[in-house]
Amino acid sequence: MENSRQPEVDGMCDEKPIHLNGISRETFELFLEFMFGRYVDILCFHIDELSKFLRFCNMYQCSHAREFVISRISSTRYRFHPAKLINLAIKYHVRSIFPYAFQQLAETPITELTHAHRELMGNEVFLNVIYVQAVLDSHHRIVAVEEPKILMHSNECQDPTGCNEDWHAIWWNGMGRFLLDGRNPQLYDDAVKRFKELQFGHVSEGCKDLMFKILHQGAAFKHAQQFLSETCSFLVEKLVFEPEPPSS
Repeated sequence: MENSRQPEVDGMCDEKPIHLNGISRETFELFLEFMFGRYVDILCFHIDELSKFLRFCNMYQCSHAREFVISRISSTRYRFHPAKLINLAIKYHVRSIFPYAFQQLAETPITELTHAHRELMGNEVFLNVIYVQAVLDSHHRIVAVEEPKILMHSNECQDPTGCNEDWHAIWWNGMGRFLLDGRNPQLYDDAVKRFKELQFGHVSEGCKDLMFKILHQGAAFKHAQQFLSETCSFLVEKLVFEPEPPSS
């Protein structure tokens, strides 16, 4: 009779737990809570724990749990360092969070990116961040010193020559200073808002209104944003693969 007893297997009792290599108890409990309909507050979990959860979902092809975690990470992405989001996007094939993370890295001073951040994002992403920052910085300087020209003055403008001269001077002392401020450089839209508050000398109100319509269109910075988007798309296609569908 003793020989006919059912052999004990993993998960049959507390003394014979299920062993999942590389998966923590907390990750497995989080999975059980999600699968059995309990409330799961993803916000209280560290990015490393969420990363392990995604690994678990990939290992056992739990697509619904995976989609849930990705949606929660996306909705609270501001809580995590972009280098960690890049690492997660590449490691677990999550395309949706890569563009946001890369944009944040492009706006992060290179001196604030540590060796650990570089290890997380990988050499290729890190080198592209440096390259993008260099190009955007050069574009900032060009915009700062080359104001958009007043090609046609308004009917109320009584002094086109003085209007042009003052527009040039105010641009350099306003937009140029805001964009190139070594201690507190302004983003383009913020610089435009501050620029509007300045005194414009001989620039007529009509010419001023015309030029601000051009500035608000953001034409000067569309090329920079397009370059950033194209670089990001290139990296996504190269580094972030679509997850394989579950086998039937």
